[in-house]
Amino acid sequence: MLRINKRPAGPDGAAIALEGRLVGPWVDELRRVVDEAPEAPGLTIDLRGLAFADLAGVSLLRALRSAGLKLVGGSEFVGALLGAEQTMGGDRDAG
Repeated sequence: MLRINKRPAGPDGAAIALEGRLVGPWVDELRRVVDEAPEAPGLTIDLRGLAFADLAGVSLLRALRSAGLKLVGGSEFVGALLGAEQTMGGDRDAG
């Protein structure tokens, strides 16, 4: 199961926080939420609560990152899933 929480725009723009597992039908749901967000591509995806992503989930997160969305707060495990070129770097200490 995946919980997707939309956070209102603050000084750094709008954010979507993910909690749980990005697998199966939740991948399409996240894609829909991002596609409908008026703030995209300036949107931030907060991965602090993301425990796991399957291959489709990882592919979506990589595509979102390539499209200019900022991924922040991912664990080392999630960072490893996304690959060494991931851009979460210094934002990991936020959670």
